[in-house]
Parts: sequence; C-alpha cells; structure tokens
Amino acid sequence: MKDTVLARRYAKALFELAVEKKILETIQNEVRSFSQSLDDYFQFRLFFFAQDVSKKQKRQKIEELLQERVSNVFFNFVLVLLKKSREFIFPQIVKEFQAIVDKHHRKINALAITTQPLDEISSSKLKSLLDKTFDADVQIKNDIDSSILGGIVVNVEGYVFDGSLQSQLARLKDDLVSNSKS
Repeated sequence: MKDTVLARRYAKALFELAVEKKILETIQNEVRSFSQSLDDYFQFRLFFFAQDVSKKQKRQKIEELLQERVSNVFFNFVLVLLKKSREFIFPQIVKEFQAIVDKHHRKINALAITTQPLDEISSSKLKSLLDKTFDADVQIKNDIDSSILGGIVVNVEGYVFDGSLQSQLARLKDDLVSNSKS
C-alpha cells in the first residue's frame, strides 16, 4: 500500500513536469521504453534492482546508458529514484503513470466477459455505447467465461453491468422463492 502511494506521487510529479514542459508523449515513450528494457534484459534488471550495488555504480551506469539518449526530465527522474533508493517501485510508477496519462487523454479500460469471443460488430457496438456512456475512449478487453452461461458482464472502472444469463436465472429464482412465500 505504501509503495503504491509513493509510486503514485512519483508518477504524478513526472506527469506534471512532462505536461509543463510540453513533452508528455516523449516522456511516455521513454517510460515505456525503459520499462521494456528492464523486462527484456535480465542482466540490466538484476543490476537496476540490486541492493548490493552502490548508488554511485548505478548512477554511473545509468549516465552511460541514458544521458544522451533520453530527455533531461526522464534522465533526472531516474537519477532521483536511484538517489532516494526508490528504483524498486519503478514498475508500479509505470502503472500509475500510464493510468494518469490515460485519464488525461480520457481513455478508460473495460472488461467484457462473454461465453464466446465478441465478434467485430458486437465489439464495435459495445465500444460505441460505452464511449458515449462514459464520455471517453473505452478500450475493451474480452475475457471468456463459460460459467456465465450466456449474455455479457461488463466492468468499467468498478461499474459492473451484469447481463449474464447466470444472473438473470438467479434473479428469476429469487423472485420465484419470494413470491412462493407470499
């Protein structure tokens, strides 16, 4: 929990500086690229997150790798993380930063649970409906779950719209049980 709050603060600071300097897209690309490098290069990841490597050694290596290749804003951001021994929260910073950028661009994510993959027409209609409902650009991820029996369950940032056959049958059962007691 503490790491999430801290990561959110760092992400917000980076975002605000990027907006102020009018380099949000550049910073977003650099964050994504650095994160991808940590994922792709095992030795680099070990080095970056190692606790037995001195701050001085890390700083020298980061200067060597990044100084001429990224913006001063991102370069200095990484150096601050190293100076304060906060590099271990970088993956969480990436998530928080992307969430802030998405909110800034009015992008939100939705999860549509169905028994069969959504076809292109259904997906397009659902996206259009959600875009209008939330006044945002909704990105839909489709998960398959046969336990809902049919229909669809949509979760958009905590709002759940349950049109599954399983829920309809449960409501019908509840109605029948409550009516039989009357």
